Amino acid sequence: MLTYIRERQEALGASPGRRIYNYASGAVILVVMALVFAGLAPLWIFWIAFPVSLVLDVFLTRKWIKEDALRSYRAGQAQ
Repeated sequence: MLTYIRERQEALGASPGRRIYNYASGAVILVVMALVFAGLAPLWIFWIAFPVSLVLDVFLTRKWIKEDALRSYRAGQAQ
């Protein structure tokens, strides 16, 4: 589990686009939470947005980890 967390942090911080995605994803959840707490949005919107965000994060992070590992392996083979 600790290896996955470390690889996830490295994958999310590997490029500016990934960092922007990471911050934007967190910001969307915080905005939805704030809207629910303020009474401007129903609770069910949060219960849909949060799991969708988690699934998307896991899918993209696993994809990026695999891409980074393959790129690292190919760079090692080229030397």
